[in-house]
Formats: sequence, structure tokens, C-alpha cells
Amino acid sequence: MFKYDICEKTYLKLLDLSDVDELFALTDRSRDTLREWLPFVDDVITVKDTEQFVRNAMQQYANNNGIQAGIYYEGKLAGVIGFHQVNWQHKWTSIGYWLGKDFVGKGLVTNSMKAFIDYAFSYLKLNRIEVRVAVGNIRSRTIPKVLGFHEEGRLRDAEWLYDHHVDQVVYGLTAAEWKKIKSIKGETVAL
Repeated sequence: MFKYDICEKTYLKLLDLSDVDELFALTDRSRDTLREWLPFVDDVITVKDTEQFVRNAMQQYANNNGIQAGIYYEGKLAGVIGFHQVNWQHKWTSIGYWLGKDFVGKGLVTNSMKAFIDYAFSYLKLNRIEVRVAVGNIRSRTIPKVLGFHEEGRLRDAEWLYDHHVDQVVYGLTAAEWKKIKSIKGETVAL
């Protein structure tokens, strides 16, 4: 079981079937804000839809092809962060994340990203992480910038959001860059 303590109030845990009801409720309560930038929200109609997502996430982890973790804050499920898939041949992955509307602005995604970056580079021995964010999603675009990712380009009409395409900005970070960032901050990282 994957569990990682970020601080006294926050931890990450591999999603499992015990999370289904809480994850569905979080998605449903935050539907209006999530829908602006996430294309899956209208497909989550019932608890069974969330259960299928969690089952797929558990299978993804079992297949060593990524991880989907719940972000827990003060004992409550606040959001999800995950590796979409892992390209083992080229040693890279991409990260996605979202928070319920009641948990925004607490640094939860930034701190969760730090943990996932360390996990990818130190434990999985990957060399590159990518984040793709819709151009207009300024709040979400801030996170990779703060963490030292480089803006690498813009993908035109890369994502379909319900009734229109949006451009995405691609951010990238390598293991060597992360090691340098950590050493400048005086933090240790074993790569």
C-alpha cells in the first residue's frame, strides 16, 4: 500500500475501493469548478463511475504503469494526484492533479507534487516529468512554474473540453534539474 506523509495535516494514499464514496462526493460537490478545466467531470454521474475510475487506478498501479493517489487533508479526501502512465523505455511520466473546491489555496497540490517528483526520480528512477495544463488555467499553471519546471511549448487544440478545444502548455523537469533545485534549497534527494 502506497502512503506518504507530507506533513502533520496532509498525506497521500493510493486510491482504493474504500475511497469511492468520498471521492464521488468530492467530485460532485466540486463539479462546477472542476468542469471548467477537466474533461472527465460529465462522465462521473454515479458512484459506479467513480468506482470504475478507482478500479482502473488500482489496475494501473498493479501493472506498474502509474499511480493515482488521494490527497488527504485533516483526514478528508481533498483531491487526486497521479502519474498518467509511465514510459519505462524513455524513463518519463506525466502528472495530473485536481482539488475539490473547498481545499484550494492551502498548498496541497504543490506539496503533493514535490512528493511525487521525489518519488518519480528517487524511487522509480525516471529521468523526466511532464505537466500539461490548459493555457487559460492560470492557477494550475503556477504550480509547475513554482517547482522549477520549464515551459517547453504550446500544443494547439490539444484537449477537448465538452464543446471546444483548448491549447495546452507543456512543462518539463528532468532528474538533474530537480537535484540541482533541491541542492540550492539545501534539501537532500537521492537520485
